[in-house]
Amino acid sequence: MSASDPGGLTRRQALHYGLGSVALVCSFASPVRRRPGSTSAWLRAADAGPFAPFRADLPVMPDLLPTRRERTRDVYDVFQRPGIAEILPGYQTPVYGYDGVYPGPTIRAIKGRTAIVNQHNQLSLETVVHLHGGFVPAPSDGHPMALVAPGQTFTHTYPNRQDAATLWYHDHRHGETARSIYFGLAAFYLLEDELEKTLELPSGDFDLPLMIQDKSFNRDGSLRYVEDLDLGFRGDTILVNGAVTPRVAVKQRLYRLRFLNASNARSYSLVLGQGREMIQIASDGGLLERPLRRTSLPLAPAERIEVLVDFRRYGPGTELVLHNELGEQGRAVSVMRFDVERGGGTEEARVPAKMRTLDTPPRPVADRRWELSLATRTPVEWEISGLGFDMNRIDVRPRLGTSERWQWVNLSNRVHPMHLRGMFFRVLSRTPGGLDAGERGLKDTVAVGPGQTVVVQPWFKPYTGRYVFHCHAAEHGNRAMMRQMEVVA
Repeated sequence: MSASDPGGLTRRQALHYGLGSVALVCSFASPVRRRPGSTSAWLRAADAGPFAPFRADLPVMPDLLPTRRERTRDVYDVFQRPGIAEILPGYQTPVYGYDGVYPGPTIRAIKGRTAIVNQHNQLSLETVVHLHGGFVPAPSDGHPMALVAPGQTFTHTYPNRQDAATLWYHDHRHGETARSIYFGLAAFYLLEDELEKTLELPSGDFDLPLMIQDKSFNRDGSLRYVEDLDLGFRGDTILVNGAVTPRVAVKQRLYRLRFLNASNARSYSLVLGQGREMIQIASDGGLLERPLRRTSLPLAPAERIEVLVDFRRYGPGTELVLHNELGEQGRAVSVMRFDVERGGGTEEARVPAKMRTLDTPPRPVADRRWELSLATRTPVEWEISGLGFDMNRIDVRPRLGTSERWQWVNLSNRVHPMHLRGMFFRVLSRTPGGLDAGERGLKDTVAVGPGQTVVVQPWFKPYTGRYVFHCHAAEHGNRAMMRQMEVVA
């Protein structure tokens, strides 16, 4: 099957598709020290140790504690600054970090309690922070052109009036998103609520947030980035929570695994062992209506999937490898390993039969068609319906509280994970290929494969104001696959 003939693609095949054409590659100087011509292959040839799988233990990101707690809100201070990460044993890797660490600290928020997050820019570059998946007033959403200069502070107000979900915050300065996320500006934001507690889902040590990214390295252990405007960046090394293909010891208990694809452009299809069962309980917008038993998890950039895995089914000493079915030529295949240990005490969690009832959006008041393509003009840009991003243009003005039917029509041979800010949508159809079962929950990002048409129904609530929608293959969004909408009263 050629790139121009994608008929009959499933979603998983669509995520994999588009790996083979000639790339439009532009090299940029790294913001960290590097040696010309150096690659990750050099490290492998000289010393396989840093890249040997399952040697490093899975890191646990630190929780960010509030600077102060008030009656109805929590105040946080985050300092964006350079840092050093030990990603490869024996090497020090310069990064950009929230609080100087990579990945950044996790913010744990509670539904109904407002979070005030003061983002202090102590880097030498302009930044913008976006809470991905958050219902956020437009001034706090982190518009890609709302730049915060070095030495300045921006205060974000997050009302947290939505249901519990796995969210994340990351840099989104227009034209530089790919580099800033790649060099470390990404972190979890976990929103909790009372409903989840009543469902008795795994918590504490049995609730694991897992940020997956692909990287490449220079001779000195620094990160190597080459911008690929066509395919998007593809690294040769998989990191989970900032460690190379780590291992984690798990008890014979029920675990909740929160997967986030924070890669620039790489898609994954995650499989546990030889197709062991995982039970999906949530997607981008939080809990599904009912648990979904499955053996593989397609995950495009910026998507989140939560699953339950019952490690009571495996004896002590069992080693279960999570691997990526979309890895190519032996690269980016192994993701991490779960090592089952005896014990774990009395099981306190369970698999619920039903989790919640999703609200039905109102009848759509408009139909819109958005075509996704690569511009033929110079400079090379990605387009939505023949236009790139223009800060001075509003492309659509939906009314608050209404819904519409949007068609994403992919005329290219690349996957485009399309993201709407400030709201969720329902995925209605995918042709060819059909919907993945896990896409029936609330979504903020959806993968549109080569030659596919994906129909979604966004619900324009709860805030008015200017938001953007764009491709979350970061290099595509950079150049300039993004449009603006203004939700009006």
